[in-house]
Formats: sequence, structure tokens, C-alpha cells
Amino acid sequence: MPAGVRHHSPANHAFAADLQDAQISPASVVNARGSAHARRCGWIWSFQVAISWHRPAVFSPFGVWDHWATNCQRRDQVAPTPERDRQQPPQNTRNMLHEVLLALSGHPSPLFNSTTNAAKDDFPLLSPPEAALLKSIGTLSELHRKLKRHLELIASTHESVICRAVAASIQQTHLGRFQKHILQVEEKILKKDASLVGAYEIVPLASVVAEFDDWHRVMNWYWQVACFMLDPNGKNSKCNSARLIDKLRFSMQTGYPEVESAATELTRVAETSWLRQLTSWIVHGKLPAYGAKDFFIKIEGLEEPKYLKEKTLLPAFVTPGTAASILFIGKSLHQVAHHRRLSHKTSSSSISSISDNELATAHLSQLSSLMLPLMPAQFSRAIAEIRQSLSRNVLQRLLPLNETTRVLNCLQRFFLLGQGEFASALIAEAEERVKARQQSMGRLLAQDPVKALQGLSIKDAELSQTLRQVWRTLIAREEHAEDEVLDFGQANVSLINPRATTSRPSTADGLEGEVPQLSPVSFNTLLFPNPTELNLRITPPMDLFLSSRDIETYSSISSYLLAIRRGHQRLSELWRQSSVRRVLHSSRVQHAAYRERETERAAASRSVWATCSAAMLLLSETSAFFEGEVVKGSCDYFKQWVEQSATNPRSSTRGIDSAPRDELTQRDPETLALGHRLFLASLIYALLLTDLSYTKEIRSMLGNVDNLVAYFARLLGIQQKADGEEEATGEISPHLIDEEQKISSELERARDRVDMDVKTVINRLRQLDQERVGSARYLDFKAAQRGDFEIWKGGGVDRLLMKLEFGRMMDDYAIARGDTF
Repeated sequence: MPAGVRHHSPANHAFAADLQDAQISPASVVNARGSAHARRCGWIWSFQVAISWHRPAVFSPFGVWDHWATNCQRRDQVAPTPERDRQQPPQNTRNMLHEVLLALSGHPSPLFNSTTNAAKDDFPLLSPPEAALLKSIGTLSELHRKLKRHLELIASTHESVICRAVAASIQQTHLGRFQKHILQVEEKILKKDASLVGAYEIVPLASVVAEFDDWHRVMNWYWQVACFMLDPNGKNSKCNSARLIDKLRFSMQTGYPEVESAATELTRVAETSWLRQLTSWIVHGKLPAYGAKDFFIKIEGLEEPKYLKEKTLLPAFVTPGTAASILFIGKSLHQVAHHRRLSHKTSSSSISSISDNELATAHLSQLSSLMLPLMPAQFSRAIAEIRQSLSRNVLQRLLPLNETTRVLNCLQRFFLLGQGEFASALIAEAEERVKARQQSMGRLLAQDPVKALQGLSIKDAELSQTLRQVWRTLIAREEHAEDEVLDFGQANVSLINPRATTSRPSTADGLEGEVPQLSPVSFNTLLFPNPTELNLRITPPMDLFLSSRDIETYSSISSYLLAIRRGHQRLSELWRQSSVRRVLHSSRVQHAAYRERETERAAASRSVWATCSAAMLLLSETSAFFEGEVVKGSCDYFKQWVEQSATNPRSSTRGIDSAPRDELTQRDPETLALGHRLFLASLIYALLLTDLSYTKEIRSMLGNVDNLVAYFARLLGIQQKADGEEEATGEISPHLIDEEQKISSELERARDRVDMDVKTVINRLRQLDQERVGSARYLDFKAAQRGDFEIWKGGGVDRLLMKLEFGRMMDDYAIARGDTF
């Protein structure tokens, strides 16, 4: 006889009768189920399925329970009577299903102990079909219990506010719906619904189990979501809002209707919480008060806060362009608030044309009109309309067009070498300081070599003095009394030593898709011995369309163009030295020995002059092409686009526009920022700064040109010293002869390297001309990426090659005519 039979005493029937008389359902006594009275009465074990005391056991769908109840009846020695037969079945029928319903409600039961064989030992008369049905119910009840415990932990301890909201929604709404279904099944049994209760008031266990068949898949999915938010084993890191939203949106695409419906509801909950965080940033320009760690906008620095996007916290349905707009809106509101605090003006000042409350209300209504789950196109359109509204009503007064053009003119004149006098003055001043440093180092090298090597680097104070001297030179040459761009450059442009932690600049910020990256080859060590770059201080509100990455890109372009121009100037200086190019007539020249020596020197230097001529041709044509055609054409095109008026697009935010619908206004700052980054991307592509092979070769050539010029100047100095010594004493010291031979050998090696570099650079240019054909000839983006900005199409490599070929033809013609240096 089963061990559980001993619990079926008359007290069981009395307890069940009390429940029946009080009209209390099993689910309503869930909290009292584990009490000592319930255990003492044995009700916790009362699982009997539709046993009719007056019918044979064969009619029961589960004969084991009939046999068990019959044994209980015999053990209790209760004689069946007609009156008792009429009263007992309803009591037993309700009492039989208590254990199943209470277990499904999330309470532990010894029937569904999955870790031990207690259920099998206590109920040895269970048939395999009955055990299989009970296993299905046990799995569902165990999953329900685990879900309740795990969701409660997530809702109370998780760092993400959105994960907490989703966990609370599953716990209260979705599991509450499951509990309601349990009560509905119980109600059907109590009301003897024909869908569950059959003849003789028999309730088949299979019918009860079938009522919960649809819940297995969705409950398993709930458990997967809960484990995704917080791993029960603690192996994986905690989930963030972006990952959870992406998973829920992915689950909406499943083919199971119940899972799709649940995922859609939870997606609405998650996106609603995410929109609440977004509202704080878009409407007020502040990070959310709760859950800021889980928001994709981050702040760096306290004195001068800098806002950045963290892509790992960005949901997949938010495009990079939309994310850039969101960042721009919040930064703009922060700048407006900062400007008002500094100027002590109210919201009715010249910054804004309407009150802050009206603008915030209009933007809130725009966000509240979004349908959930969010559609990417609809969400992007709403963000774009909010951005345009903010630009029309606030930012056009905060960032006027004349300030924008002044900054762009400064960048073109001083960073892109649009003003040639600035580049020439900077190179000349740098050469003077380097020569002075070398002379002092030469004297110090004999005394203290270590200190001499340490003195090679140029300090920040010396760099500042160098740039101040350049400004004085430009002011002295200035014809006009006032130059706003020059004054702005004096106040904001600086010459600095870039920090080692500075990353390579990139124009990819805020753009979709792939954009060309700058080559890692650096040109900032040619002007001074240590790395040196021009830098522009960005002050609000200029940071609305200029970023630090943009300035780093300008600095790299400036170093590149300065290096090419400097190499050309150093080679040109050789032709300006009369003593180098021709032999002066004097009495000593008439001597045969002197004439023979000069002839040998001229023959030996002929190859050096030819290499210098080829290198100077390459550098001069490259510099003229880059500065005069690529930079000037691209900058003029971009400034024309900036100064053009843009038609105010139609917006659904009626009532917040202070300007008429068809008024021509300046472009909003984010559109300027996008166009400016596209302009920079196309510029570095046209300047060949994106090609690693070309930049390596021309950097090697510029370094070898410095060596060639230095060895040539050193050799000329030794020769002049030897001639003077011979003229004075009648002979040349062996030391000078050995040094002249040594320097001549080094000069020849330097000449070979420069000659090889010139050929390699030209070959690479020809390869680029063959590679950049068709759509790759000019850098271009899709219409959705570039907005209304069209890339300037000019400055192809073929034009530079034609200039180089024409220059080489002219040199060959000059040699054929017999022209000398």
C-alpha cells in the first residue's frame, strides 16, 4: 500500500468538507497551504482525480487513484451509504485537484520533485501515462517558481532601469495572466463545465494538462529572457538596455504567435522606458536622473564636459545618423543653457524666439505621437523634425553664419595653407630656430653629449614664440588695417607638441557606412625635430559643428602640406647659392690644377643636381596641385554650399516655427557638421592621404631630401674650406681630404635613395590612376548619407601625372639644348 495512504484519514474529509461549506476554492487558500493544520490534515497530499465512491474503479480514467481511494475507505472503515454516496463525490472531486492547481500557482509540491525519486517511491501505483502527464505539469510549475524568484531578483537589483521594467512587466502582467488562467480552469471544474468535467463528474487529468499546453513555449521564452537579463549562474555580464531591446525586437519575428505577442508587449514596455530616458536628453539637454549608466550618451570631464556616444548602448533600430542627431540636440540645449548662464539673459533674449516651455511641449508631443514598437523610419523622422525645430528657433541665433564662415576661412588660410605667406614664414622661422639649436648643440656635444641630445626637442614656450613671430611677420605684410580672420587665428591657433595619447584623426564620426581613414604615416616631425602640429581651440558654440577629430584631421593635412612645401623650399635654396652653381673667376682658376679639380667636382655633382632637379619638380608640382587645385577648389565649393540658403523643410511641429514655411534660412548646425565631415573625407581622399603606400613613399622621400641637402651643404663647406686652406698654405690637410671623401660617399648614397624614392612615388601615382577609375575616381557617398551636400569632383591623379610628365619633357628639352645650371 502506498505510503501516502496513511494521510487519508477522516480528518481529510472533514477538512475538505469545511472548504466546501465555506465555499473556499483551493487557489484562494494558497497562503495557508503550508500551515501546520494543512500538513496535519494531510491535505497537502490529497491528489485524487475524479473518483466516484459509488462506481467501479474501471470507469475512472486513472484507476490507481480509485484503488488508492478505495483502500483509504477500507482503512477508515467507513461504510458506504446511499446518502454518503450522493454527498461525497463533489467534495472529493474538488479536493482531488488541489495539488495540481496549487503547484501550477508556483508553490512547491512533493509530486513534482525533480531532484529525488520521492514521487515515484510515494506513489508506486502511478502508470507511465499518468507519470508523463504529471511530469508535464511539474515542468511548468517548476518553471513558474523559478521565474518568480529570478524576476523578483532582477526587478530589485539590476542596474538597468529598462531591464527592471521588463522584469516587472513579466512578473505582474504576464505571470498574472497565467495565474488568471489557473483560476479559470478551477472555475470550470467547480462549475462542472462540460469541456473539463465528464460523465459521473469525472475530470480527466489529460484534459487539465491540455488546458496548459499553450503555456509551455511562452513560459520557456520568459525564462530565456530572464536569463538573458541576468544569468542565474553569474557567468555572463549583466545585460544592458540596448541588448535587451534588440533581443525583444528579434523575438517579434518568430513564427510562434504566443511568443510574438509576448515579445511585442515587452518591446513596448522596454521602448517606453527607453523613450523616457531619451526625453530628458532631447527636451531638456540633461542626462536621465535614473539609469544614466545604461544610456548611450556619456559625459567626460567636469569643468569642460564633453558628450560622447557609446555604440554598445545604442539599440540597433537607431541609425548612426539618428544617433548623431540625438547627440547634437542634447549638446545644443546644453550650450544654450550655458550661454544664458554666462550672459545672464532670460529665455526671451535674442537667443530664442519662443519660450522654452512651448518648445519643450512641442518636442514632447512629437515624441509621444510615436507608435510602439518604434519603427526606425518614423523615429528618425521625428528626431529630424525636432532637430530642425531647434535649429530654426534657437541655434541660428546662437551660431550665426558670419561666425561659421570666419572659422572656415581661418582653417583654410592657416591649416590648409590658403595663405602662402603664413606657410613660408612658419617654415623660415622654424629653420632659423633649428639652425640655432644645432649650433648650440654642436658646442654642447663636446662637453655633455647626453644633455645635448636632450636639448634637441623644442619646448612649448619656444613653439609659442615661433608662432608669435610668424603673426608679427604677417601683420607687417598686411595691407589692410583690420583682418578679422587673422585676429581670430592669433587668438585661437597654436603650435603644440601633440600628446602621445592622441589618436589618429578620423572623419567617420556621425557618418553611416565606411569612410576612408587617414594613413598612420606621420608628417609632423619634419618641421621641428620633435612632433609639432597646428591646433585650433574650439570654443562654444563652434563645437556644434566642429569636433576634436575634425581639428586633428586639419592638423594632419597641415603637417602634410607643410612638409611638401618645406622640401621644395630646401631644394630651391640650392639654386639660389651662386657659389654652388658656378665657379667664380679668380687668379687661381687659371691654374691647371684648379681647373681640373673644379671639373672633377662639377662632374661628380652633376648626378646630384639631376636628382635634386627631379625631386624639386615632383615636390613643386605636387604642392602646386594640392594647394592650388585640390584644396582651393574643394574649399571654395564647400564655402559656397555653406553660404547658400536652404529652404525650410515642412515639419509636423506646427505652432513652434517662428519663420514662415517657405522662408530661406541658413543651414542648421548638424547639417553643417555632416557636410563638413563629408568635405574633409573627400579632401583627404583627393590629397592621397588615405593611401598607405603613397604616404610611406613620399614620407621617405622627404626625409631623404633633408639628408641629401644636409650632405650637399656639408660637402660644399668642406670643399670651400679645403680651397681656402690650399690657397693659404699651398696644401690641403689629410683630415679634410678624408672627410671630403666620406661625405661624398654619404651624399651619393643619399642621392641614390632620393632618386629611388622619386621613381617609387611616381610609380605609385600611376598605380593610383589605374585603380581610381569609374566610381572610385572621386570619393562619394549615398544620398541618404550625404544629405543635400554634393561631393566636389575634381583633382584627379591623372591631372597631377600630366603636370609631372610635362615638366619632365621640358627638362629633357633643356638638357638636349645644352642648358646648364
